[in-house]
Amino acid sequence: MPLFYRFYFLVMDALNKRGGAIKEYKKRLTAKAEKTGVIKQGFALLYPAYKKYFYCDKNTGEGYFFRYKPIKEKGEYPVVIYHHGNGLNRAGKNDVQLVEFSKLIKKLNKRKCHQIAVHLDVSCEYNREAYSRALDGIVRFIKQTYNNVDFDRIYLTGTSHGGYACVYEVLRNPERYAAAVISMSYTYNEKFAPPDEIQENPYVRILTDDDYEALSKTPFCLSWAKDDCELMVVSNNLLSEKLKKNNGDVKLKVYENGGHTIAGDFFKNSDWDEWLFAKER
Repeated sequence: MPLFYRFYFLVMDALNKRGGAIKEYKKRLTAKAEKTGVIKQGFALLYPAYKKYFYCDKNTGEGYFFRYKPIKEKGEYPVVIYHHGNGLNRAGKNDVQLVEFSKLIKKLNKRKCHQIAVHLDVSCEYNREAYSRALDGIVRFIKQTYNNVDFDRIYLTGTSHGGYACVYEVLRNPERYAAAVISMSYTYNEKFAPPDEIQENPYVRILTDDDYEALSKTPFCLSWAKDDCELMVVSNNLLSEKLKKNNGDVKLKVYENGGHTIAGDFFKNSDWDEWLFAKER
């Protein structure tokens, strides 16, 4: 990444962590909105083709920033939704999530698809019904704006905690997504339980056999490194084994080493995109 970009992201990160700036900004946007829906933001300095938007739900006060690159041609085109990792929480307003998403952009731009990168400022926000409603609202916004969404080809992608979010989002909406590609992900299991402060959330839980059976109906592409932390290695092995046991469509890319850094190589150099775009509900 160019030095200017690195400096820009560091500055944005520092500014937006101070005083809960993002949460206050979201509150102001939601208060100004006349109704639930998508609000277009200002100029995007970095990656200007990916326009800045904010989704708000006036009934709950929930709001989510996202960047979006549309396909404006007539027809029906897939939608690819990207979930960033935990390291980018609170870091910037609509820009910093493109750091990770840039690993996918080169391949996605070779295909005709709607591209969405959602920005979370708190990690657990991925795992709530409100977030699922936001994703549905964003896709409906695309449908209303361009009338060219292929609802049989809505795809999830994610890195690290964002990959974890993809798994639990599929559990909440098993009929919505055609496939998911996740790298360096994890899930909770008998050996690794969720933290006490988030266990009250029914969608942040130890996966059961019924959960694995439900997940097996959605194709998954999984990648991780054997020398990543134990949580990642154990849960990825377990997830892949359970999906296969239930006759799921599973594609694996397992690295001998690289730890929690292999996502860049995976998204740039593997054939995950060919696998993904061949999937339909």
